[in-house]
Formats: sequence, structure tokens, C-alpha cells
Amino acid sequence: KLILLDSLLQETFAILNQMAGSSVECPSYKLYYHFGEFAGRGEPVRMLLHLTGTVWEDSCREKQVCGPAAVKQHLVECGEVRGQPLLFPPTLVDHTISPPIAITQLPCIMQYLGEKHGLAGNSLQDRTRALQITMTWNDLLTEAMNAFHPIKLNESYQSQKAEAQPYIEKFLASRLSPFLQFFEDNLRINDGGRGFMIGSSLLFADVAILNMLRGYRGSASQHFQDNQEIPLLKALETRLKEEPGIKSFLGSDRTVNKFLDSFC
Repeated sequence: KLILLDSLLQETFAILNQMAGSSVECPSYKLYYHFGEFAGRGEPVRMLLHLTGTVWEDSCREKQVCGPAAVKQHLVECGEVRGQPLLFPPTLVDHTISPPIAITQLPCIMQYLGEKHGLAGNSLQDRTRALQITMTWNDLLTEAMNAFHPIKLNESYQSQKAEAQPYIEKFLASRLSPFLQFFEDNLRINDGGRGFMIGSSLLFADVAILNMLRGYRGSASQHFQDNQEIPLLKALETRLKEEPGIKSFLGSDRTVNKFLDSFC
């Protein structure tokens, strides 16, 4: 009987260990953004989530939910943030608190993750500058979207490519330069532009600028190559891509490295 009991206990422990080893860890965060073969405003959030080292889910990408209305409806139907106000994607749902909360607006999402995971800055001044840079980048994205989608904002660039050309040319000739100069100047005042955007460590503002440069390169490659006015930003892009966390993300299956138009 003792032998039989010992055998049953060993079998039970083996089953429990197997169950523990195969258990799937629940995500700390869920990102809700359009499914599609484009980086979009979801890509900088993906990168930042990867840098937090937490478990996260790219919900709409995994379930192939596409379109702003469908993304919002999918989030409503999940019931995770019932009763909370929702707007346009991206939306981040934080499951580390109870009840979970939804954060919208790209700069707010990035600031939120930065504050929670030590990627926002050490002082009020640094945190404010990080948010300022990120909000300015978001303004740039809005102008780029309007230039590349002048007829119907929610329709593809390819469907209005001919109509968009004069708007894109005007944007590149007159509107883009002030934004780039602002970013270049911000980088220059931090140790002559030899390190990060702010301070001495990687912050969410660096993620914003890296994805801005990825979008610029992908949407207007010749203009990017010919632009001699942002040497510090171009050097920063090279350095950031070699940062271990970012390099790991760019080499993973979590990235959507397709910047086709609209700077995102």
C-alpha cells in the first residue's frame, strides 16, 4: 500500500509540474491597433512594450481585426474596460491593475508606459521634455497623414496616390523642416547630440524619434537620403538600432517593419 501511495504521489507531482511548466502567463498589457501590413501608430507602442520586459498581447494583430470601428467594437465586446470612454486606436489596456484601464492617444500611452517602467526621465524637466518631443512627433504624424490622404483620411494612400502627390510635395518642401529642426535642436542641447534625446539613458522620447525616422525613411526615402540638415538625428537612428532592447525587438516577430507612407 505504501509503495502504491508513493507511486500515486510521484505521478501527481509529475502532472502538477507539467501543468506548471506549460501554463501561459497572462499578459500585463494588451495593445489594440489595426491588423495590417503597415507599422502605423501601433509600432512605437510595440517597441516600448518590448522594452518594458513585460508580457503583452497584440490583440487585433493576433485576431486580424482591421479598421478603427472594428478595433473599437472588438475592445467593447471583450468587456475588459466596460463603461470606459474609448476613441480611436491605438488603445492600451493595462491589466496590472484592477479593474483594467484603457489609455488612448499615442503620446499618453507612451508617457504612461515610460512612467511605469523607468523610461520617462529622472526629473520633472526631463519628463516634460520627453512628452513635448513625443507630442510634437504626433503633430508631425497628423500633418503627414493629411498630406498622404488628402481626399479620404480613412482610405489607403494607394487609392488616392495621384491626388496626394502635390500635397506630399508641399509637406516635404515646407512643413517637414521645422519639425525636424526642432528634434535636431533638442538632440544637440543634450551633450552635443552624442547620446540620447534626453539625459543619459533610453527614454520613450527616443522610441518616438526612432519611429519617426523609420517612417520618414520609408515614406520619402530619396528625400531622407538627400537631407543634410539632420546629421545628429541620422546618427542617433544608427545608435538606437544597436541598443540591445531595440535590436532584440527589431529582430523579433513582434515588429511590423513596414513604413509605406504617412511617416508611420
